[in-house]
Amino acid sequence: MPEYKGVITTEDRLWATSWDRISIKVVGTDGESQWKLTESDFEVEVDCSIGKLVLIELKKSSGLLLPQDSWFPAKVELKSPEGEIYFPIHRWITDDEVHQFREATACLVFDDTHPLGIQSRTEELKLRKKQYCWSIYAEGIPHCIEIDNVHTLPDEVRFSFTKEMEFGFTALQGLIELKLDGLADCKEKWTSIDAIGKVFRHKQTALSEYVQQNWMKDSLFGYQFLNGVNPMVIRRCSVLPENFPVTDQMVFLHGGRSLAEEMQSGNIFLCDYKLLDGLKANMVNGKQQYLMAPLVLLHKTPEDQLMPIAIQLKQEPSKDNPIFCPTDSEYDWLLAKMFVRSADFQDHQLNSHLLRTHLLAEVFSVSLLRNLPMVHPLYKLLVPNTRYTLQINSLARELLISDNGIINTFTSSGGEALPKILQRGMSSITYISLCIRDDIKERGLESVPHFYYRDDGFQIWDIINRNASKIEHCS
Repeated sequence: MPEYKGVITTEDRLWATSWDRISIKVVGTDGESQWKLTESDFEVEVDCSIGKLVLIELKKSSGLLLPQDSWFPAKVELKSPEGEIYFPIHRWITDDEVHQFREATACLVFDDTHPLGIQSRTEELKLRKKQYCWSIYAEGIPHCIEIDNVHTLPDEVRFSFTKEMEFGFTALQGLIELKLDGLADCKEKWTSIDAIGKVFRHKQTALSEYVQQNWMKDSLFGYQFLNGVNPMVIRRCSVLPENFPVTDQMVFLHGGRSLAEEMQSGNIFLCDYKLLDGLKANMVNGKQQYLMAPLVLLHKTPEDQLMPIAIQLKQEPSKDNPIFCPTDSEYDWLLAKMFVRSADFQDHQLNSHLLRTHLLAEVFSVSLLRNLPMVHPLYKLLVPNTRYTLQINSLARELLISDNGIINTFTSSGGEALPKILQRGMSSITYISLCIRDDIKERGLESVPHFYYRDDGFQIWDIINRNASKIEHCS
């Protein structure tokens, strides 16, 4: 008689095990087994061949008068006459219904000709469309998952116990450090730049010390556009924008050539924060904040350093909107650079990071979960990249960009500006801007020296591309 031996593995997370009785059935193209009550190891015998194995069925049941006990199986590994077969599950089972699971081999819909396989795909997607519904958080930004709060997310996409504890511990540690430093609810002014140093007291590294000692230098200011937190704004400049009337008389170019000659040689770069133009800055602690939309011109020197040569803090040139240069007074130039750093922070947090990283990823995650069954090759390729996306984004909507969230409470881009920045950022997204090789080429940054974001990003992109290509050929 054909025999199937296997192991059921429960997910390594809190409350994943169950006291309920677990039963398994194997189903093939020509028949099926009887239900087999099982522990972690099991054997299923059938009277005759059931043909090619299509799926397994799992169910659990509680004893009389006992409540249902949830169970989170991870996988079933089965030794069958066909060889070893692996069934991924990774789903909570909370009721006494029959749940079907396909083996791990990817299968496209037109290859799934058996009625059981077709039915399994249909039922899985029907369930998913109930669990993962669309919602609109704000007009003009990507749609998100519809939930009441982070605790009502489907359990399959929530943090594991380890991740939950790590996340909570990190947040608690940060709050304790802020309390100890007297910064948690501080509304007092800093009396010196050096006083800011105590913010980094608990997180001192060689890099943070270097930045603290050199942050005022033009060389570090320019370097950060390539390898700081936001290398997404800089681009090569071949023609000056009409609203940025920099002349040769204003700037000093290492090497003695004109601005036009340096642009023709590919040595001039522009950072334009027009995304922030005309927005009303937020009020923080009852005080009006300031939000600039600067233009920054940078020059690559013969020593391959990227040096700022001109800064205009608002988009439209006027008498009250001068162009600042390194030849201005020390503190005028320093203050201009600080306004640029502030603008770069706002652009990075809301556009490059929140919108293009988190919110866009959620669109792909929800769409994937709603439209593709586990057996589909694209699901298998993409689902590992969606891990924790829905929970971290839900937390962001609750704690970061909500009315009382961190952005609205502490930053100049909060309040009225926040949704407008996201809307403008969304309208500026192109397919090319999401593909690092195309984006770098479009911005003219293929040959800029010391651009480690580009170098590392290309390697990661190529690894992902090779992996996706292999899966495409296999399917």
